[in-house]
Amino acid sequence: MIQLFKALPEVTMPSYENDTFSIHQSNQPIGLSIETLVSGERIEEVLLVASGEIRTGQTGREWLQFTFNSPAGSCKGKQWINQGTAEEALRPYLETRIVRVEAKVEEYPPQSGNKSLTVQRVTPIHDASPTQFLPQLPADESLETYRDQLLGLVGQLDSPYQEIALSILRQYWADFSTRPAALFHHHAYIGGLLKHTACMMTIGRGICDSEQPYLMLLKCIQEAEADHKNELFQAAEREIRQFSWDDSFDALYQAAKGIALLDQRPNPNELLLGILLHDIGKLWEYTHAGASTDRFSRLLHVTEEEEELAGIALDPDGVLMGHMPYGCFVLEQTLREEDIRLPRAVYHRLMHMVLSHHGKREWGSSVTPQTTDAWYLHAIDLLDARKEKWRQQQGR
Repeated sequence: MIQLFKALPEVTMPSYENDTFSIHQSNQPIGLSIETLVSGERIEEVLLVASGEIRTGQTGREWLQFTFNSPAGSCKGKQWINQGTAEEALRPYLETRIVRVEAKVEEYPPQSGNKSLTVQRVTPIHDASPTQFLPQLPADESLETYRDQLLGLVGQLDSPYQEIALSILRQYWADFSTRPAALFHHHAYIGGLLKHTACMMTIGRGICDSEQPYLMLLKCIQEAEADHKNELFQAAEREIRQFSWDDSFDALYQAAKGIALLDQRPNPNELLLGILLHDIGKLWEYTHAGASTDRFSRLLHVTEEEEELAGIALDPDGVLMGHMPYGCFVLEQTLREEDIRLPRAVYHRLMHMVLSHHGKREWGSSVTPQTTDAWYLHAIDLLDARKEKWRQQQGR
């Protein structure tokens, strides 16, 4: 396990030695990394087309908009239509979805740090597998480690929370252990959701086990502020234009204020199960090569349909609902399949954590946090996501 926050005690779980929760991971983070490129630089690279579409500007001019994947990460790209039709220009990208691109690196707005590729020439590649071009976990980390941590923490839950968690993991492990946690900003690689969940559960357990959980949370926030200040000091020297902790501290202190006003200890069983559920809906919101094609029909009363799976992208159906409702569906499905009835208040607190974990409606929350555990989950989610972004920015 990477070190999360210095205030938290480091707890390493024993190795898992069974076949139920196996890991299949290539872990080859080489290839194009947009952060290392310089504006104006020209590159030639083989990339996976995660998504591609035709866009039309206000003047009526068309262009192609892309998300590209490589083992080192994702980036955005575009191609202007200077001759022929947009449909003709898009065709070579979708022929195999693996392409050799000759492109120029551009930054817009200038000095913003937002880099993308402007493609000048593209050639389809016919002899490569898409999975090798998906973004991967950093080379010095292991998904087995995060699996062991997550299962060890689940093993500390009381009944029936442990049974619920294990049932969810058994049902959806193949997808849960490979799905990214985001497209660009944090944990945007194969296995990112597993790592994000394991790290959040580790933070949550550390907070719950401390004599003063609220003080432990504040110590983590203080460390985040120190990270942010160091990044600001380094900005000119390292030409940093985007800062990992931007727009975080108002939300973190709002969560701390909510916790202080409620004046209750977190419930470790409910908080850790809520953490497991909070982003599991991304199994349906996102898709990529290797995703199971029956995941919708296993959860919902819908028919199975053929899917064209390529790079990490938003699922066109899943994005219509977003991941929060799916997390609630998973809990309800599991309770029915395991014939477990929770107290009505517990049931609603768990659902509330899933629906409120983004904290604000403008950040995508269905509702705003109203319970102690919901505020803790929101703060822990933000802390872990931004800490991951900070580590990437620092090259750690």
